[in-house]
Amino acid sequence: MDCSKHDLVTFGCSFTYGHGLKDCLAEDGIGNGPKPSVLAWPNHLKSMCNFRTVDNQAEPGASNKIITKLIMDYKKFSRKSFVVIFWTNFDRQTVFYSKDYGDYLHMMPGFLKDRMPKKFFEYHGGGIKENRPSPMKMREMVETYYMDYHSDFDVYFDNIIRINYVNSWLKEKGIESRHVFMEHEWNRPAVFENKRYFNRFMMPDLKVKTFCYKKDFHIDDALDRPKPHPGMSSHRFFAHNIKNWFKI
Repeated sequence: MDCSKHDLVTFGCSFTYGHGLKDCLAEDGIGNGPKPSVLAWPNHLKSMCNFRTVDNQAEPGASNKIITKLIMDYKKFSRKSFVVIFWTNFDRQTVFYSKDYGDYLHMMPGFLKDRMPKKFFEYHGGGIKENRPSPMKMREMVETYYMDYHSDFDVYFDNIIRINYVNSWLKEKGIESRHVFMEHEWNRPAVFENKRYFNRFMMPDLKVKTFCYKKDFHIDDALDRPKPHPGMSSHRFFAHNIKNWFKI
């Protein structure tokens, strides 16, 4: 493939957005900047492979359901698009109330811990702004989901179908795509014990790579604290890995 004739479009969460890199850090030293980092792996991949353009459509904190909606709602696809999707942690869950952006209840296991700032709950707290529950009420809703309804088997079942659907949806439009997700998703007992079963869901044309987060990506730290995202060397390294994994 002659990448110089194609436009790179990437989707993902904060790992693709570049949260914590020096051009993508909020004044509090914790949050992300208002725009995706030009130092994140998508820009490195553009340079390494000589893509014509790059459009980083990642959203910090996104679930795979949000990533899917961002892909479906993207208006700039063409047959010259080349899509790379870094699927995020499978445990994240989103409930949409309408097609409108932000009209949802978004849940992450981290919401159960006190380290999440109040404004994070206010942003992801479900429904349109005037109808969102209080941070305390949202925490109760999140606890109900993860304590009473969450299942490792169901989470993987849901996500593996979603990944295959998105691949087929893009292919039907004449768009090539590549997919990556972290291999720890396989390591849950309920998933690993049923690996052969889940392999039946994989479409033969799906180009996907699972990888080790600490070995293949996070080799240095970004500037955000107290739990930093991958740093500048990590993003260059990850772009190099994607190029080699898929022989782009």
